[in-house]
Amino acid sequence: MMEGTMEDRSGKLGSVLRKLNESGIEASAVVSRDGFILHSEMQAGEEEKATFAAMAAAVLGAAETVTSELKQGVPRRVIIESGDHRLIEVGAGPMALLVAMVGPKTTLAEALKAIDKAALEVRAIAKPGR
Repeated sequence: MMEGTMEDRSGKLGSVLRKLNESGIEASAVVSRDGFILHSEMQAGEEEKATFAAMAAAVLGAAETVTSELKQGVPRRVIIESGDHRLIEVGAGPMALLVAMVGPKTTLAEALKAIDKAALEVRAIAKPGR
C-alpha cells in the first residue's frame, strides 16, 4: 500500500514530476511495477499511456531478469537511445519505477542526477506499508 490518499499521493507524484521536467526532462511518468500509470507529465492519450506503462514495466522487469541470471544484481537503470532522445528508467522502490524522456538539449549527466533525485522522492511517496 502506498502512503496517503490517492489524491494526496497523485499530487505529490505530480509535484516531483513537474520539478523533474523543469530540469530539462521532456516527459516523465511514475509507473507501478505491474505496469500501470500512477502519475504522468507527458503528452499522450490515456490508451497510449497505458501501453507505455505496461511496456516500461516489462522492459525494466526483463533487465532485472537478465542481470539476475548473470548474477550481476539488480540494474540501477535502463537507458534506451532512439534518435536524439533517451528513455531512462530507474527503480523507485519495490512498488514503482520512474521513466523519463530526455531530449538532446540535456546532457546524460544532468539527466541522471535529476532522475536519481526524483526517484528517491518517488520511493518515499510510494513506500509500502504506509
